[in-house]
Amino acid sequence: MQRRNLIVLLGACAIGLTLAAFPGPAVNADQPPRPGCVAVVKQEYDSAKRQNLLQNRFSSYATTGQLGRRSYWYCRS
Repeated sequence: MQRRNLIVLLGACAIGLTLAAFPGPAVNADQPPRPGCVAVVKQEYDSAKRQNLLQNRFSSYATTGQLGRRSYWYCRS
């Protein structure tokens, strides 16, 4: 019975160390560039770019983040 308890204890420690070493992604890590912006998907941003609608009198699209982790925003003026 003691051997079984030792195996369970070692397994629990291994799981705990793994979770501590690799934390999950942060929720809402990127902040909007200014108040009044809402997050949009990349496809919507690309569609607006093709239609030359990235910036107009009433709204604009913006990107934040680094090359591998971009966030896309729609901002009303």
